Amino acid sequence: MVCLAVAVACFPAAAAENRPSFRGRNAAGVAAEGQELPLEWDAESGHNIRWRSRVPGLAHSSPVVWGDRLFVTSAVSSRGEATFRPELYGDGDASDDCTAQRWTVVALDTKTGSVLWERTAHEGEPREKRHIKSTYASSSPATGELAGAVERSGHRSVRYTGRR
Repeated sequence: MVCLAVAVACFPAAAAENRPSFRGRNAAGVAAEGQELPLEWDAESGHNIRWRSRVPGLAHSSPVVWGDRLFVTSAVSSRGEATFRPELYGDGDASDDCTAQRWTVVALDTKTGSVLWERTAHEGEPREKRHIKSTYASSSPATGELAGAVERSGHRSVRYTGRR
C-alpha cells in the first residue's frame, strides 16, 4: 500500500488559531500572533518535527486545523502502487492509473498524530487522467462545525463530509 507521510513541523499544543481552509483564515497565509514556527526542519533526523503519521494514498492538498484536529484528504488507488513524479519538469505526461479510487478525508489529533477517524467520500473510476506530477486529491479540505472538501474529476464533484 502506498502511504503519504504527514510530518507536522510545529503546531501549538493548544491551537492558538483555527486554520479552517487553505492558507488559514481568510486565505492570508499568516501564522497566529505569537506562534513560534521553525525556520528549519529535517524529516530524516526529526529536528523540529512533532510527530509523523502515515495516511494511505496520494494527495497534494494542504492540511487544515480546527481545534485539536488536523484534516487531510487523500485518494487511494485500487492498484495499490500509485505514485507521482515531482522530479519531472516540462513533461506533460498523464498518469496511467485510471483504476478505481477511494477519496477520503482523515482527521488526526494535532498533539499526537493519531488517526481519529477516516471517512470514504466516494469510490469509483476517475473521469479524466491526472497529470503525472499531481494526484486525484489536490483540493484542500475546509472545516468549521464539520469537515468537508470537494474534488473535481471531469464533470464529477466528490463531496467529503465528516464529523467533528
